[in-house]
This record gives sequence, C-alpha cells and structure tokens, in this order.
Amino acid sequence: MQEQKNGGREGRESTSAIYAEDLSKCYQIYKKPIHRMWDVLFRTRRYEEFWAVRNVYLDIPHGSTVGIIGENGAGKSSLLKLLTGITVPTTGKVEVQGRVASLLELGAGFHPEFTGRENIRLNCAVLGMTPEETAERFQGIVDFSELGEFIDRPVKNYSSGMYVRLGFSVAASVDPDILIIDEALSVGDEHFRGKCTNKLNEFRERGKTIVFVSHDMGAVKSMCKWVVLMDQGRVLEQGTAEKVADTYLKRAKARGNERLSAVSRKGSEYPRWGSGEVEVLAVEMLDEHRQVTHVVQTERPYSIRMRWIAHRDTPNPVFGVGLYRTDGTYLNGSNHHWRKQPLELGAVKAGDEGEVEIHVDRMPLQHGQYYLTLFLYDHSKAAPTAIDHREHVLTFEVVDVERAQHGLVYIPSRWTIDRRGPSGTQSMESQA
Repeated sequence: MQEQKNGGREGRESTSAIYAEDLSKCYQIYKKPIHRMWDVLFRTRRYEEFWAVRNVYLDIPHGSTVGIIGENGAGKSSLLKLLTGITVPTTGKVEVQGRVASLLELGAGFHPEFTGRENIRLNCAVLGMTPEETAERFQGIVDFSELGEFIDRPVKNYSSGMYVRLGFSVAASVDPDILIIDEALSVGDEHFRGKCTNKLNEFRERGKTIVFVSHDMGAVKSMCKWVVLMDQGRVLEQGTAEKVADTYLKRAKARGNERLSAVSRKGSEYPRWGSGEVEVLAVEMLDEHRQVTHVVQTERPYSIRMRWIAHRDTPNPVFGVGLYRTDGTYLNGSNHHWRKQPLELGAVKAGDEGEVEIHVDRMPLQHGQYYLTLFLYDHSKAAPTAIDHREHVLTFEVVDVERAQHGLVYIPSRWTIDRRGPSGTQSMESQA
C-alpha cells in the first residue's frame, strides 16, 4: 500500500484494487424535519454540517489485507460505505478495480418479509450473479450458513448472529476480487467466527483483497500487513499493523484514563458504610512505572494504593479490596491479614495517617472492564465490623495487547510438541 501520492493513472490501475483521493463525506444535520422543506422552498440554510470523512487518501494494492481501526465514531463505517459506492462522496473520488462484495450493516440488503432462501437469490442478483451462477452456488451458501430450518423462515425473525451467517455466506460465495467487512463478525458465535476466519485466510492465499474494520487488535495484527487509523473522520496514521495498532492502544489507554478518572471523580452513587474511626481518603491504581492509571495491560504489574487517616483510636484495622467484573461477578478478595505471614497494623491513634498498598506482579485478567470495592474492617472483634466499606470505589480497564488467550483469566502455560517421522525426531517448546 502506498503512503505517498505517486505514480500515474495507468500504473496505478494495474496495481491498485482501491484508490481514493481527497475523499470526504459531509452530512447535513437538521434539528427539525420541517427545516429541510424550508431550505428547499426559501433557499435558506437551517442545517449544520457534519463531516463524517474528510480528506482521506488510500491506495490499496491487489492481494493485500488492510485493517481500518479507530474508536467508535471515527468514521470507519462511513469510509467503507464510500469505498463500496453505497454513499456518494461530497468531494474527492474513489476508483475500484474488480468485483466487490461487502458485509457492512446487519441485515443490509435483506427484505425482512422474505425467507433466507429468497434473500439469498435476491442478494446474489444484486451482487451481479447470473441465475445459473446462483443455482450452482445456492446449496453451498445454505450449507455454510448452518441456519437449518430457519433458512425457510422470514429474516425478520432472525437474531443478529443469524443475519451475519446469512450475509457472510452470500458475500463469500460471490468469489469477489475485493471483500469489505465491517465489525459485523463480532456478533457471531465462536464456531462461525472460526469458519469466517478460515474463509478469509483462503481469500488471502488466493490473492484477493480484503478490507475490514475491527476493534480486535489481535485479529488486526495477525491478518493485516497494513493498517489505517482513523479519528474524527480523518486518517490519523497509516503503516504496519504492529506500529499503528500500538498507536491505537496508546490512544485508547490515554482516553480510557481520562474517561474513567472522570467517572471516579464524580460523587459516588454506590453504597458506603462503616463506623468511621479510620477514613480512606483515596484509592488509586498504579502501573508498572508507579503512575496513576485506570488502564492496565494483561500480564503487566500493577498496584492498588489506599491513603488513610485515623479520626479516633482503633484497635486493629485491616484493609482489603474486592475485585469484580462490571456485571457484578466477584473475582477475588484479599487483605493484608489473611496471609501465610499476616501484616498486622496494630492499634492506630487518632491523627495517625498512612498508606496501604497491594502489589500484583502480573495482571491475570483478560480484556474488559472491572471495578474494585474497598474493605476496611475492625478485626479486633470476633466478627469483623465495617469501619469504611465502599462499593465500586474504582473502575478500571484491562487491555490485552497480544490477544494470546481467550476467556476471563490469563493462565501462563508451556506447550511442547514432539514430531517423529522417517526424517528423524523434532521437539519444540513454547512459553505463553
């Protein structure tokens, strides 16, 4: 993929699957529907301009796999609609060489009252397939979709996953030169996503061009050699998958810190109770560089720091934290007393203050959002009583850069492979 605007038109047509120059799309946003009619009748201007895409330059060679990444609202889907011809650019131009199949919005191109079978025939015709081609590939589309008896039911009764199954099956069957996919595959189940990934790999091996939008940096890094990062409708950066994906993750981490710290600064709407002899003034998460953060990476060290002050004498306060997933699943609870070698703070006097920290060498959680609950209890009694209990005291996000595993937790593991044959024995070992 060329990053500079060079080469003549004839040379470009032989190497470029998609070429876009100074590509922009502006939408007119009206506050009220009647304002649109007033503009037509009285030639006024009662709208605001919204530039969904602005001054984009792309030169995508044949046979390449290109990822388009960015936060929600960055203009990724709008750009794909321009590349596929669904929308007309306000300025600039797009040149596409070859047959294009796209899977953008769920259900786009499907008639809700038609069955799956009827929509297959309809979409094949829209994509330029002859009746003979459709008949030849029809059963393969049905089999790939795995919709079973639902193939004979109206698609208005389909779930989002069923829409994806049908849409991808049709798009893949066209045998396109260029396949353009939005984030649609993310709603499919694990089995079907695996089938789609295999099909995409098959397209790549056959020299097809693939352009897709994804928030899965693991998929972007594994499939793409070139990645485009968008922000507010503009191309912020283009380059290798590793370089641009890292830029995206750094920006996401910075914005996540800003967003989540703002949430934490607001007056808490979550319960807080206790006798109040000792007050926790602040709970902070620290990264490996001892910087306050709200975003940490899987397998990287972090700490939780609690700053406190005693208002009255307290015999034996114990600090603890509870770790929860955002859906309320309780993942872990820990304090400095329940240990092989307990740390005893002992009696504290009014006016005493200090800090308590919990250090974790490796973040064991996978990508997602989580929160902490503070447990400060008096352990001098037979049944520990709350001194300062704060629900949902800190929200944070875990980012898994490598996407080496799936699920809830990261489990360090060691893989070994032995291979024996006529040529000898081969042994391999990998840490993860």
